Amino acid sequence: MPEYAKIMAAFANNKGGYIIFGIKDKPRILIGVRKKKFDDLKTEKITGFLLEYFEPEIFWEIGTVEIEDKIFGFIYTYESNNKPVICKKNAGNGELKSGEIYYRYRAQTRRIEYPELRNIIDEYREKERRKWMEHIERIARIGPSNVALVDLLSGDIHVSKLEGAKLVMDKNLLRELKDRVNFIEEGRFSEKEGAPTLKIIGEIQTVDMVVPELDPNKDYPYLLKDLANELGIRRYDVQVLIWKFELKGNKKYHLEIQTGSRTKVHKYSKYALSFLRDKLDSVSEKKKFLEKISREYQKSRNRKSRESIKL
Repeated sequence: MPEYAKIMAAFANNKGGYIIFGIKDKPRILIGVRKKKFDDLKTEKITGFLLEYFEPEIFWEIGTVEIEDKIFGFIYTYESNNKPVICKKNAGNGELKSGEIYYRYRAQTRRIEYPELRNIIDEYREKERRKWMEHIERIARIGPSNVALVDLLSGDIHVSKLEGAKLVMDKNLLRELKDRVNFIEEGRFSEKEGAPTLKIIGEIQTVDMVVPELDPNKDYPYLLKDLANELGIRRYDVQVLIWKFELKGNKKYHLEIQTGSRTKVHKYSKYALSFLRDKLDSVSEKKKFLEKISREYQKSRNRKSRESIKL
């Protein structure tokens, strides 16, 4: 297991990649694997080993394919969104060493070299810079005195010191936060030991949606294709995300313009772009995330088609 874990960590620190089972090394001959034996691999043990020896978490999937009447197994490792993945402890006969970073070079797995490590550091800094710019842009739009900050490390929510100030939170956001953390009032304790907790200083009120005043001519600059270009994904994927998070019909994100008796143009605001970008940045497996939502979207469309046929 240490050998395969090392390769998976190396893939995660590069662009992801496959380990294929069923190919003889020397010479390279397609021999296949026994499907039942491969299917019986205990994935929870592999996950447990990776969690024990590497951090941050390595995301992967396992499966089989049939080629020329032979079955081949594969383990696919996703590129990490939080590089570098670092070995936490020794394992094997020196196969894994604490503190080392592994990287996949051409057909080789070895300790990362300076140019690749530098690229990872530069990518991280660029991502942080982009995040800071997005936060600063939001603060500028809202106004510094109207901003509340959630400290996800200490659990504090910092609200304006103005007398009687309250934190207003969208109901959907509050519901999402409640699924992940416990809310406690100042002076109380979390009843669930070890659970992440947010300490509320002051009072929280919920509203259906806080919608800023938007100018239809200036504040909806994006068509569907523009969002796709900005996010670096397909138009179809943007369409699915808009469906999933119900952005259409919400004037904070979407504007429908009638251009003729039967034609309409759908335009989207800067808030829509920021919202979708945050959603994609928050997932570690973007491709898998989009595939999952796409399946939900297709099921929904098929269900509606069946219902319309019945009618």
